[in-house]
Amino acid sequence: MTSSSTLTAHNLARLLQATAPHAAAEGIGLDQIDGIRVDSDGIHLHAIATDRYTVAVARARLQAAAGRPSEPFARTVHGHSLPTLRAWVDAHRGDAALNLTAEADHLVLAGPRGTLRIPAADSEDYFDWRKLVHTTLADRPADEPCTRWTSRLWERWQHAGREITTWHTGGTTPLLVLGADFIGLQAPHRTAPEQAQTTAEALDAWRASLGPDTGQRLDLANVVPDPSPREYPTATTVPQMSENLVRQTLAATAGLLDAPSEDAGAVAAYALSGVHAWTAYQLLKALRQADPDLAAATVADITDQLEDGAIGEWAWEAAIDEGHDPQQWADARAKPTTVASS
Repeated sequence: MTSSSTLTAHNLARLLQATAPHAAAEGIGLDQIDGIRVDSDGIHLHAIATDRYTVAVARARLQAAAGRPSEPFARTVHGHSLPTLRAWVDAHRGDAALNLTAEADHLVLAGPRGTLRIPAADSEDYFDWRKLVHTTLADRPADEPCTRWTSRLWERWQHAGREITTWHTGGTTPLLVLGADFIGLQAPHRTAPEQAQTTAEALDAWRASLGPDTGQRLDLANVVPDPSPREYPTATTVPQMSENLVRQTLAATAGLLDAPSEDAGAVAAYALSGVHAWTAYQLLKALRQADPDLAAATVADITDQLEDGAIGEWAWEAAIDEGHDPQQWADARAKPTTVASS
């Protein structure tokens, strides 16, 4: 028995493309779910990705390999290796047969254009996606009619608001979409009576992948522990960020007045904090007056970057984009200060 699976390049590319948008970002302290999980049960190859808020599972049926029975395996290809994997797969014709073999810390792919040996973790602490799906379906009546949607219409709601509320009563009723100053409807995809399905019928094709329901339950919110709590205030709207910046300015001003005059480091830190907070507040105020939509989008982008947890990396790349040399700045900070003796 070998831990290997064979499928076409087209199918593997499809699995990666379908799940990549749901993968957790690197650098946020969630290494367990960083990247894409490749899970073979000997019948299908599954690709799984999650960012704790969404979960995506795509699958492709494996090609039969006479004389080479396959045993199940699962490996996680982390985010930094995905571009290499996707480029290697895309270099093949769609009908090319690719063989995946699991090693202890690597995934080996062999195809007409050579072999790729890519780091891939066993990740025994990866969440049980099958149990999670069963949890979601546990209280859903098996004979409940399914509603079909046209996914290409979903992107039309992206400007309805950063956070929206939805309501759907099932069947052929429209989906109600509510934003702060927005309301909309989306009609279900029309289905001929003979094509109508119940929940059980729609999921029947997935039973081989999901396996039996063990009765154990798993909450999506608890799939992985939260990252370390941030020590700075966050804001998701322009008013919230404006308030945070004004409060920070006042706090820094008060700290500057209370700091011991002989503590030059503390005085400088309070002064710099207050200056930067006030500058940011004035710039945000001007942006909100000039273009409220752009201000809201900018705050949303900043929030995403702060939640990503790697603002140092963002700042490093920004410095390079602006034509600066951040390494030179780092070297200057590292140089010891020389104090002349009298």
